[in-house]
Amino acid sequence: MDEVKAMARAGESVGKAVGTGIKSARRNAKRAGEVGVALSKHAAALAEQELASHGISTEDLQEKLAQRATGMSREELAKQSRRARKRWEKKAAASRKQLAKNTAVARKELAERISPSKPKRRKWPWVLLVLAGLAAAAAVAFSRRPEELPVASADNDLTRRDTPARHRAEVPAQTDGQHRPTSERSR
Repeated sequence: MDEVKAMARAGESVGKAVGTGIKSARRNAKRAGEVGVALSKHAAALAEQELASHGISTEDLQEKLAQRATGMSREELAKQSRRARKRWEKKAAASRKQLAKNTAVARKELAERISPSKPKRRKWPWVLLVLAGLAAAAAVAFSRRPEELPVASADNDLTRRDTPARHRAEVPAQTDGQHRPTSERSR
């Protein structure tokens, strides 16, 4: 039991030491940041005074530094960066589009792996069944015999009709044996 108590007390003392160390590190970091800001402001003010004594403004200095470092003026650098940004945006858009396509494909594959779908039913057996039904209907329609027409007698009895006319105009039956075409039939 004494060992457990000793270890607990040791843990507490180590925890206090770590907490105190972290607190002092934060304070020192804050103090160093404040001192750094003050020194940077002082150095910038001295540099501006030195440049002003030589007749150089800060804008001129930026231009000269850019030209010395890259061999181009600030305007040329701005044009080049705009072009590069446009190219980058086009590439990024194409990459996003391709990523979206790949993601959609991956989702479908993953969904198929997680729960395989039932095999898709085929539609062609139904098409064959419909075609067979149509063929049967056509066979029945063609197998029916047409209505038989009366055969003409030997005494040239072609003008007399025993059946009603099959066209729109009514043709009266003639008794004298002569056939006279009507205006409706002669068309």
